[in-house]
Amino acid sequence: MNITRFSTIVAIIVLAAIVRILPHPFNFTPMAALALFGGAYFTNRWVAIAIPMAAMLLSDTMYELLTGWGFHSGMPVTYGSFLLVTLIGIFFLNKVSVLRVTGASLASSTIFYLITNFAFLYPEAPVPNPILGNYPHNWTGILASYNAGLEFYQNQILGDLFYSGVLFGGFYLLQRRFAVLRMA
Repeated sequence: MNITRFSTIVAIIVLAAIVRILPHPFNFTPMAALALFGGAYFTNRWVAIAIPMAAMLLSDTMYELLTGWGFHSGMPVTYGSFLLVTLIGIFFLNKVSVLRVTGASLASSTIFYLITNFAFLYPEAPVPNPILGNYPHNWTGILASYNAGLEFYQNQILGDLFYSGVLFGGFYLLQRRFAVLRMA
């Protein structure tokens, strides 16, 4: 990968991380789109995984410094979910198209929703979470957790589709304008 292409992709990722700390509805962020984008465009798989994770850590650190809400006990689950999203980008977006990006975006929203809503329910959280609520640890609680998360899931879908369009569409337009950004 040439240095200009690499630098442009990293700059896009850093900008997306900064956008995450701006005011927004819950889960309407560029992070899943960012993980898909990194997975799709970095040829080195370790870099594809590391750069979006670094963007998450950067934005979480900024959140922590600005609000005190950046670091939390669910970070391994959240980061693990985004790791899976990056893997979707690596393995399913090796040929980028509108249909593939849309499908990958919807899949990433669903994976994130299913994993995080289940994981924050089990095992019992050491500190009650005012956002997630307290649910019984049985199938009724799981269903209640997923039901309560539907609003966040809707925002996740809308955010993932919007930011995937911005990132993938924007990079496509940049590649058309600047030949140096195209793969050899």
